[in-house]
Order: sequence, then structure tokens, then C-alpha cells
Amino acid sequence: MVRSRRAIVGAMSALVFVAASARAAPDDEAFARYVAGDYEAAASLAAAATGAENLALAARALNAEAYFDDGRHSSRKTADRALDYAEHAIEQDDALPEAYLQAAIALAIRGAHMAPIRAFLMNLPARARRNIDKAIALDHDNAWALSTSAAWRIEVARRGGGAVYGADPDLGYQEFLKARTLAPDNIVVAYECALRLLKSRRAEWRADALAALATARRLEAQTAFEAGLKARADALAAAIANGPKAEDDFLDDQP
Repeated sequence: MVRSRRAIVGAMSALVFVAASARAAPDDEAFARYVAGDYEAAASLAAAATGAENLALAARALNAEAYFDDGRHSSRKTADRALDYAEHAIEQDDALPEAYLQAAIALAIRGAHMAPIRAFLMNLPARARRNIDKAIALDHDNAWALSTSAAWRIEVARRGGGAVYGADPDLGYQEFLKARTLAPDNIVVAYECALRLLKSRRAEWRADALAALATARRLEAQTAFEAGLKARADALAAAIANGPKAEDDFLDDQP
């Protein structure tokens, strides 16, 4: 989901996500399949390899598949599988930030494809938050974890759970700005920032949202996932150009 192999497979830089016995080099073929957008093959190959990093890669691949799946039921099922891999990665290596991050993303995808009240009753926001907090505690300057945290705060508040879960959208906005500073050339962070800030309908955030959208459209995609996000960024920009109703319709269609 990010621009380099190091960022995709784990805990190697400020952008990503130990038991030494559980840690192994990511599987080359699994990574190549992920980059190409063959997510099922990537997950299968990664899961068959050894080590927590490969399990986290399997989770990342399935989360990528679920992210672009418009089917509410099928997307949730794929995210469930991603969550299983992420939790197995945590069992093998409870100091791997990427594993917690992928668990949080899987839970967020599940929650985004169901009614807010059902997600709250299943306690999905709190479960996602715990995993996000663990990832950030292990890697304070992880841009993708900060972006995920920002999206959580803004979306949970927007869906009516701000008071229940302590979701402060203003703190989320600040996290997006920090993530953008840490990773100015990250398509995923830029697009998520643009989307979540625009969905909030906060006028004072619009300029930052449009700047992030311009960045997402300008950068060159390095993976199939990034290419998919660039296409969505282009569609969002076209909707904005067509006026407020077209923009609102596009935003309302995004989970």
C-alpha cells in the first residue's frame, strides 16, 4: 500500500511497520504479487512463508483487496481473513507495528461496510483503536499509522461515536498534517487525508484536503494499490469540478 518494499513489509523505517525467531525476510514472490495487484496469490504465498512479517504482508494484501471491493458482504469477509493473518502475526511477534496496523485496518474496513450502530455494538471502533495505539506506541513516526489514526478519529466522530469512543476529529486533523509532513510523497496518506477531510465537510480543512488531493494525483504509482488510489483521486477531482452535488455524491459513495 505504500511506495517501497520496506514500507510494505514491515518495521524497517518511519513509514512502516520481536521475537527474533519469528522474524523472517518477506517472501519475494509474495511481495511481487502484491505490487502487481494479485492480492489473493500474494496472501497465499506470504502465508505459506515463515515469519510474522509475511503474515502481516498477507493481511496487507487482503486489506488491499477488501478496500477496493464495493460489495459490503464480500469486503467484510475478506477483511475478516486479513484480521486473522494480522492476529497470527501479532501472536508470533508482538513488537511488530505492521501487524497491529493491519489488524486495525481490517477492523476499520469491516466497520465501514456495516451500519454504524452495528459496528458500535460489535465494539469495532474500540478494537481498531487499541491496535492503532499499539502500532503508534511501537513506532511514533509511522506515517501510515498516524494516517490511519487520523481517519479513525474523523470517521468515528462523523458517524456519531465521538463521545462514546473519545474520537476527537481536530486531533485527527493534526495527525493527518503530521503524516503528510513525514511522508510528503506517499499517495496513500495523501489520498486518505483528502478523502477524510472532505467527507468531514469542515470548510476550514478544505484547502489542506485539496492540496493533499493534488499530491495524490501528481505522484507516480509504484504499486497496483497506489494506481487504484490515483484513479479514485482523479474521479474525486472530476466530481469536485462538476460542482457541490457531484462532489457530495462521490463522497457519500466512499466507505
